[in-house]
Amino acid sequence: MKTNAEYEIEYAQQQGRDAIAQARSTLESALQELERYATRFVEAQSAKEKANVLNWTLGYLATYIPSNIRLDMIATAQANLLRADAMQ
Repeated sequence: MKTNAEYEIEYAQQQGRDAIAQARSTLESALQELERYATRFVEAQSAKEKANVLNWTLGYLATYIPSNIRLDMIATAQANLLRADAMQ
C-alpha cells in the first residue's frame, strides 16, 4: 500500500512532466513563429521593411515567451516535489 507521501511524489512528478511539456510546446511554437519572421526578413525588399520585421520579432520574443512559458508551473512542481520528499 502506498503512503500519502508516495502519492504526493507521484502527483508532483506528473506536474513536473506536464510543466516541462508545456514549456517545450511554447518554445516549439515560438521557433515556428521565428521561422516565419526569418522568411519575411529575407523576402523584405527595403532596409525599412527588414527593420520592421526585426521590430516585430523583438516584440514577439519580449511578450510571447515570457507570458506563455509558465515558469510558475515548473516552480510549483519543484516545490511540491521537495515538500513531498520531506514528508518521507
